[in-house]
Amino acid sequence: MPLSRVMNKSFLLLVFLSIVLSCGESSNSDNSSSIPLETGFNPKCSTYSATITIYPSPYEGTLRRCIASDRQFYIYLPENYSEVGSPYPAMFSLHGYTSTALTNMSYTGFMKQADINDFVVIYPQGLVHETKGGTHWNIDEIGPGNSVNSIEFLESVLDWVGQNYNINLNQFYSAGMSNGGFMSYHLACNINSKIAAVASVTGSMSVFSYENCNAQPTSVMQIHGAVDTVVPYDGTVTASGVGFKGIEDVMGFWSNNNVCNLEPSIATLSDISGNGVSGTHRIYSECANDVEVQLYLLEGVGHDWPENYEVDDNGGTGQYDINSAEIIWEFFNNFDQLGRKQ
Repeated sequence: MPLSRVMNKSFLLLVFLSIVLSCGESSNSDNSSSIPLETGFNPKCSTYSATITIYPSPYEGTLRRCIASDRQFYIYLPENYSEVGSPYPAMFSLHGYTSTALTNMSYTGFMKQADINDFVVIYPQGLVHETKGGTHWNIDEIGPGNSVNSIEFLESVLDWVGQNYNINLNQFYSAGMSNGGFMSYHLACNINSKIAAVASVTGSMSVFSYENCNAQPTSVMQIHGAVDTVVPYDGTVTASGVGFKGIEDVMGFWSNNNVCNLEPSIATLSDISGNGVSGTHRIYSECANDVEVQLYLLEGVGHDWPENYEVDDNGGTGQYDINSAEIIWEFFNNFDQLGRKQ
């Protein structure tokens, strides 16, 4: 990645965090008529009063921060959101290991897509790992060394948002970066009846998820850099069977799980960035319920969130051949809990 690009991103993230920390949120609670879950999960939400700088371009809707005991998440309601009329599709955007919901919000670009396409985005915050440190989503067995139940928390958020906002729960999706991508697959394996489709950017499936997955046919998209050294394309599994699967194994799992035609179509991506390399787009189709399995493999790309856009006000430019948020939402919007939308 060019140094100027890194500096532009770092600068914008510092601006983003400074605004959040200095302005905080409105003291007016939006929970006067909220409906708690039977489990007692009933977060208190407040509308952020600050105009937050995201990357790229500002959002036009409403951002709310919700807190329940030691857990928190953010809800982004698009510009045209209304409590009356047709319910809105919704999705999780999950951050990576050691990262935060606010950081994920700053670079993924889902707010802009939500304003354009009228869907709700939820940015949950993971807890610190009990033994390794660093914020995370637990994608392995719950037990000694890590008792964090990420599935329970995210399912509670999903159910509570469905009860308290105008959400179409038949069109609820999950996307994530790195550990957030792992968690999206983990959700598809463990609360499959509530997740219509998932997308992983630089993530994979843990061996535990892979070996214990119980999912109905589900549409999945994987976006991965060919030179990712953090989550290598070929995976990393120790002699004791701990680690994560290679992307070919992940694509094989879901194409078989979905009863797809195992001969995918493969197209070469256009070199939109002009850097001399591009990548491929693989689609496994003819699947049960007309779901799909897709893989974008990007040459010359490492552990990053690919995007492509014009020069912004801060001089930053996109350097990739795809816009992840745009293609993820376009993919999600084709499917609901029953498969391809009719």
